[in-house]
Amino acid sequence: MDDFLIQQLVHDLSVDVVYNSNLDAGAHYFSAMNTIVVNSSLPIFDQKKNLLHELGHVAKHKDEVELYNTAFSLHSKMEYEANQFMINSLISEYDGHFNYSVVLETFNLGLGWKF
Repeated sequence: MDDFLIQQLVHDLSVDVVYNSNLDAGAHYFSAMNTIVVNSSLPIFDQKKNLLHELGHVAKHKDEVELYNTAFSLHSKMEYEANQFMINSLISEYDGHFNYSVVLETFNLGLGWKF
């Protein structure tokens, strides 16, 4: 997903994106402020992956923060969905022409992953 499409997604979701080099993770979504903070000390591709993952949470789980924190099963399901959003967004750049094995290896996925 190119930067213009990411900017469009950020705009459409009305989310703010902030970059900070002192973050303890790749990125965090703060739902109360509708803000994503991305670790700017990461390589650019990793910043993009983390931003897309958090955008997946905004797009799919914006009003479900309490559920996210309620049960491990819900947390895991939402993390899976955010990862799926991120990976599908990155793959969309290739117009369906990508090496399945390379994608699985790049994102450390099992063979059961569905695109």
